[in-house]
Amino acid sequence: MPRWKALPEELDPGLAEFVEELRRLVDRSGLSVAAVADRTGYGRASWERYLAGRLLAPKGAVLALAEVTGTDPDRLTAGWELAERAWRRSETRQDTTGEALRIAQAHRASTAPAPARAPGTGARAGGRLPGDAVPPGARDRAPGDRWRRPAVLLT
Repeated sequence: MPRWKALPEELDPGLAEFVEELRRLVDRSGLSVAAVADRTGYGRASWERYLAGRLLAPKGAVLALAEVTGTDPDRLTAGWELAERAWRRSETRQDTTGEALRIAQAHRASTAPAPARAPGTGARAGGRLPGDAVPPGARDRAPGDRWRRPAVLLT
């Protein structure tokens, strides 16, 4: 059974190349992911995400891995900078896709018929409309105080 799972197909090629380089370093070191985590000061779960391509390793983690594995930190930093640009590009694409989904959902919501409302509910805060009854003492409280109750201290 291979040590590493296949990287996601949608992963940017620049990022995938960097993740493969990190995997090669870990393999050559002979260390487990848990040992890499112990020696670098970054969590095992974090390293698993970095090495699976689900999260870009922070520069500090990459430099710590370079130190642990005896790798040239300048070469690894250069690879990290390219991967970071690829990561930002992919985030921008995801943000654009997410924005398009939000716009489509808002459009669907605006064209859908309004649900029937129960009597006494409305669009204002607290569900009250101008003519609705107001509980006694509610007019004396500040808007943010409606859920406050006096504290009881038991000793």
